[in-house]
Amino acid sequence: MKLVRVITLIGVYLSLTVAQAQTKKTSSGLPPKSVSVAQGQVARWAGNCLRCSLEKRAWAAVNGTCYYPVDMDMKPGHYTISRRTTGGKLETATLKVAAKECIQEDLANFPKKEYVTISTTNQARATKEASLVNPLIRFQAKERPAVFDLPVGKPAHNLPQGEGNFGACRTLNGQPRDRHTGQDYPVGVGKPVLSVGNGRVLLAANQFYSGNAVYIDHGNGLISEYFHLKSFSVKPNQTVTKGQSIGLVGETGRVTGPHLHVGVRWHGACINPGFLLIDPSDMPGVN
Repeated sequence: MKLVRVITLIGVYLSLTVAQAQTKKTSSGLPPKSVSVAQGQVARWAGNCLRCSLEKRAWAAVNGTCYYPVDMDMKPGHYTISRRTTGGKLETATLKVAAKECIQEDLANFPKKEYVTISTTNQARATKEASLVNPLIRFQAKERPAVFDLPVGKPAHNLPQGEGNFGACRTLNGQPRDRHTGQDYPVGVGKPVLSVGNGRVLLAANQFYSGNAVYIDHGNGLISEYFHLKSFSVKPNQTVTKGQSIGLVGETGRVTGPHLHVGVRWHGACINPGFLLIDPSDMPGVN
């Protein structure tokens, strides 16, 4: 009889322990939050946000929403993101990054031979230009406040569909080259190029690879890039407004023909600019 009583007491104790654990889980809130994105995309966490962070990097929210840009080369896996609400609450979630297949693009019979076999002089020039650009587009711990809204404006009137070559793995006459960091739009030569948002010009210069190029800082770590222009009509430190003409479409630099190349760096991440042209509610959201 004593043995039966002991077994019964053990059963009651285990039942109470399980019930307490379930009650504790219920009182702690909903299951862990998460969001899934592919390389080059942007995740969104809406709702009274003040401060956002991804691993060890942190930045201010934009109009009460946290955005998490994922670099096209970010290693697939799970990452911790967090947000601080206006009420002071700290919340965390899991960012699940999936690999995006790299489109293979071979530029055969490239017309500009100086970009196929690069001279020592041009190599030195490109290296010097990269040393000026890289500090401008990398992540900055201190960023200017955002002066843009999402979605951003279109970089050209009657913007056609992009050519879908963001992040393409390229070869030039069969020789491997760096991945394509922007989205190309088939806009005709001489057409006006428009700033996608309010901002300040960081750099406007002729570069070996990018041709006539303009870089604009829109605050909150968002940098827009416009390459291969026929000409540009802005200068460094100039303030520009959304929709303002900053130059004309051309074919300068390493190109096979005229088009508009638009690139975006956000908190140092190279992302597909097309994701900033859509309604933010259509971005993958934390839930």
